[in-house]
Amino acid sequence: MSKRAMELLFLGAFLILAVLLYRSTASYPESVQGSTANYVRFLALSLGLLCAAEFFLCLSKVGAGRDKVIISKAPLRFWGILALLLLYSVALEPLGFYMASALFLPAGMITLGARKKLGIVLTSAGVLFFVYLVFEQLLSVPLPERIWFT
Repeated sequence: MSKRAMELLFLGAFLILAVLLYRSTASYPESVQGSTANYVRFLALSLGLLCAAEFFLCLSKVGAGRDKVIISKAPLRFWGILALLLLYSVALEPLGFYMASALFLPAGMITLGARKKLGIVLTSAGVLFFVYLVFEQLLSVPLPERIWFT
């Protein structure tokens, strides 16, 4: 399949998703029609408009995208990160969000080719600190807690 055909296929699917998402807000309870439903409508309209714009830009490119799609230039990295994501999802319940993420983030960065130890440590710590500040402190979002080591 060519890149152009795949791009048009995905854009068409996202356009359909945007329409379905917008239409789903009609079934929301009356109590959230002024708040949550408006937010979802905004997201659906944004997704739909951006996809439509990209769809027409893609159609207007003459002769572009004739080359084949390369799924992965580095299959070992792809399968490695996929395996890590599966392990991460399994580890979330017993280890909790922070411990599982503290293990996954550096392992993922190394799998994807990062080699500077200081950068790996600082990025992992920065992401976890940001999540703690924004999601736990500011928004009070309950993150998965560990069931081991309690």
